[in-house]
Amino acid sequence: MTQAAKKYPPKAETVSLRGVRTHNLKGIDCDIPHGKLTVINGVSGSGKSSLAFDTLYAEGQRRYTESLSTYARQFLQRMERPPVESVKNIQPALALRQKNEVSNARSTVGTITEVDDHLQLLYTHIGETTCPKCNIAVVRDTVPGVVSEIESFEEGTRLIIVAESEAPQEEHRHAVLKHLVQEGYRRLFIDGETIDITETDIESLLDRDAFPVVIDRIKVREGEGMRISEAVEAGFGLGKGRIEVYFYDDLDRAPVVFDRAFRCNSCGTDFIEPQPALFSFNSSLGACDECSGFGKVMGIDFKKVIPNPGLSLDEGAIACFETPKYKKHRRKLLELCKERGTPIDVPFFKLPEEDQDFIKEGGKVGRKRWKGVRGFFDSLKSKQYKTHVRIFLARYRGYDRCPECKGSRLNQSARNVTVHGKAISDIWQMRIEVAREYFDELELPPELYARVATLIEEIRHRLNYLDTIGCGYLSLDRQSRTLSGGEMQRIHLTTSLGRALTDTLYVLDEPTAGMHARDTDNLMEVLYELRDLGNTVVVVEHDPEVIEGADYVIEIGPRGGEQGGEIMFAGPIEEFHAQETLTSSTLARRRGVQIDPKTAKPSGHVRIVGAREHNLDDLTVELPYERLSVVTGVSGSGKSTLCEDILYNGWKALQGRGGVEAGAVGALEGLDIFDDVVLMDQSAVGRSNRSNALSYTGAFDDVRKIYAGTRQAKVSGLSIGDFSFNTPGGRCEKCQGTGTITVEMHFMADIEVTCEECDGQRYGRRVLDVEYGGKNIADVFEMTVDEAIEFFHKREPLVRKLQPLIDVGLGYLRLGQTTATLSGGEAQRLKLATYIADGRKRGDTKPVLFIFDEPTVGLHMLDVETLVDAMHQLVDHGHTVVVIEHNIDFIAQCDHVVDLGPGAGPAGGKLVAEGTPAEVAQCEGSYTGKYLAELLASA
Repeated sequence: MTQAAKKYPPKAETVSLRGVRTHNLKGIDCDIPHGKLTVINGVSGSGKSSLAFDTLYAEGQRRYTESLSTYARQFLQRMERPPVESVKNIQPALALRQKNEVSNARSTVGTITEVDDHLQLLYTHIGETTCPKCNIAVVRDTVPGVVSEIESFEEGTRLIIVAESEAPQEEHRHAVLKHLVQEGYRRLFIDGETIDITETDIESLLDRDAFPVVIDRIKVREGEGMRISEAVEAGFGLGKGRIEVYFYDDLDRAPVVFDRAFRCNSCGTDFIEPQPALFSFNSSLGACDECSGFGKVMGIDFKKVIPNPGLSLDEGAIACFETPKYKKHRRKLLELCKERGTPIDVPFFKLPEEDQDFIKEGGKVGRKRWKGVRGFFDSLKSKQYKTHVRIFLARYRGYDRCPECKGSRLNQSARNVTVHGKAISDIWQMRIEVAREYFDELELPPELYARVATLIEEIRHRLNYLDTIGCGYLSLDRQSRTLSGGEMQRIHLTTSLGRALTDTLYVLDEPTAGMHARDTDNLMEVLYELRDLGNTVVVVEHDPEVIEGADYVIEIGPRGGEQGGEIMFAGPIEEFHAQETLTSSTLARRRGVQIDPKTAKPSGHVRIVGAREHNLDDLTVELPYERLSVVTGVSGSGKSTLCEDILYNGWKALQGRGGVEAGAVGALEGLDIFDDVVLMDQSAVGRSNRSNALSYTGAFDDVRKIYAGTRQAKVSGLSIGDFSFNTPGGRCEKCQGTGTITVEMHFMADIEVTCEECDGQRYGRRVLDVEYGGKNIADVFEMTVDEAIEFFHKREPLVRKLQPLIDVGLGYLRLGQTTATLSGGEAQRLKLATYIADGRKRGDTKPVLFIFDEPTVGLHMLDVETLVDAMHQLVDHGHTVVVIEHNIDFIAQCDHVVDLGPGAGPAGGKLVAEGTPAEVAQCEGSYTGKYLAELLASA
């Protein structure tokens, strides 16, 4: 071996992890190959995230922060080393989590993907500013540019170059004229005539506040370039950067104006020269003064003014004009619409945009003027001293599009700048798929393209990735806080690709969450490209397509919680199918899936008639009673709008609940049979660190009764109340029963440390000394649901409350884990478990309509089967279940499928197919049907 080889050993091929004990991992050893796509899978709670994020990513980040200077590290929270014996050959790490923690209204898809930054530079370098008054381009003239333009005039043209010398103060004008003569400027150009200062009565000139000085008289011909240049330079110096060029042989012709300042050469209006800050709504230079860059202002909520756009003007679409007091405005509107040719018998939402704008904003019809709905409310503001007027205004108040910037967020100066005829706000308002097509087809003059070629290529690159990974239906100005966790993760993935990092460790958390099967193939191509750049890509994923497309597979198991934490398989994908693990067995069983939907005719339907919110195209859908129905379709097809905005919010509005903005719909029928409509979304169950699975299910009361009934508790004088950590008595008073103490850190985020008094056990010594079956109450909180059912198996009421947690696949949860730390899918299943535990049977009470929003997120294929069984339990109890879902395995096991699409955004919102899974699988135009057909064909 050479000396060089000893000094520079060969590059390591794997990340080596030894003795990993993070959370429930049982001292596992694991090697992850560099430059490969590795998928970590296993049932929920098996330890996937503990390995990928809490160990692999955490150690990569810790080592990065340790490499910083001492000065830099003092501003960072100290990162603890994960419980692992050794980690070797780890690369710098980036984590793309399935969370959306953005709450800032100023953050948009364009800002977080950095597309906005590139657009701002593009508009700075080649943007053309147009004067809105004169409709001419505003440029900053230069001497070479002016000379070039003058030389382009027809040869022989005689010109007079004039610059105005300012003299605003009358007492200084005589001295200014004398100075001009001394400098050699003897002629003035006044009213088309040349006047010699030395031969004119100076007193007759003193009433002027500026003197138009003749700099030179020239004839356009070859060889005059130097003389023209000197004249222009002198004119700019004397005229403070502005000169006028008159045509000697045609003085009636308007002079050509040149100006070094950035102002209109026709009207003299000053403009702000393009710069990146001008195109940012987060900058005071570019933000609209009216809305401060938010795009909305407190004003009239037209959803309240026109609550049912399906009505025509003649049927009373404008709600505020239907009161007896304001009927006259309705009559005037109908009269003017007839004169204008605006249909009054057509549903409002079908009217052309210009007609809708006329109704809302006003306009002229001949000599008559309509002030518009907005003008009507503006006129009422002067009468706000009257109580009934204030009440009336409050009824229709809300956030509305800014009337000044029309929602563009930018001021007029920024909107004056265009590239290829479009302002930057026009690009923001495009859907990504449209913006991608626009930039692919954008053609610029060669001299302009050369200046911005790199910017345009980068914009095309990022838009292409956003469209490829299924985000093409989003607009660039879509607020980040409105995105789902899956959408946010895929957008961050695009940002990472845009930076083109190499030799980096990427850790992703279920990137297919919220993604239709159609887009999974495209996502895989993106992951492969990330890998092919030389990066190590580690993905926590359950999707069969992603697992089978991986280079290397690691399965953690065999079960969740204490029954997990072991390596069941680690190796190339080619060897995975030969193993008998839970995942490989489930994959094999998936190929033989059998579906058995209910075929009996349902007793009735929920009918959604004429849904028109967002992109829904006058949609009518039927959802059968006492069935498990699924609403599916590609991302952006209108599923959430239909189920949440229309169905759920519409039901709440029918119940008279305030503060609800229901989507536009003709009618909701068949909801009167339900006792309640429950939305099981992915929002947190509770943010308090006092809420946990034990208390949420009501089982905590049973546990406290058990411990309060022990002989030791009675001897110690402890009651059931003393076993609660929420009230004084038996709890630790130093931490007040939370087990942790918050330490305030000045200039840094507060940190939580374990309470030293109770060592995190929440209770005082008297309570902790009480045992049942050899365990105290703090030990119960450390149990998983599975362990607790086994431990309390003789206590039937307690077991009955905990059993539904196992039925929905949450047996691995620790009873003391706070609900605030649960994932969106876990929160949904915990809510579901409480309804199953409630045990309301058919006929006991009126049924409930349940709406679930992608409950399979974070679920292993085996857990999906468990979830389907739990939902069928609800159906068997007489309830109706509607699920928004993309998971093909889940869809195949539903009773009724509603497929929306066929595309996203304007291309969606239509009913593509409906019926049983087998019937939808036969629909050629359905993307969902295509993948259902493949799954059913393998059975």
